[in-house]
Amino acid sequence: MALTASPLAVATGIPGGPKPNVPPSGPHEVSIGFNVFLPETLTVPVGTTVTWVNNDGSNHNVVFADTTTSGRMRHDATYQRTFTAAGTFDYQCSIHGDRMKGRVVVE
Repeated sequence: MALTASPLAVATGIPGGPKPNVPPSGPHEVSIGFNVFLPETLTVPVGTTVTWVNNDGSNHNVVFADTTTSGRMRHDATYQRTFTAAGTFDYQCSIHGDRMKGRVVVE
């Protein structure tokens, strides 16, 4: 399915404007844009702090199965979580339901 950009999403030249589908700027970052988490799956070593950045014009959140949550994130907001144990940690944006899912694999 192809993604199409709204006029607001295309207006990335506006300072502070949305920057949908921006690639993560670091190895332990998840970018939020166009109602997706990029990358959808991130593999990191134990002890890593992962940062989520909302590059979208919409509000989003990061909610894990263990009820850890970022709270509502507006445009340009960030959220960090440090993973202190190995495992698979699934999360989603509860605002947008099943459309936005992601996973952190900690080894």
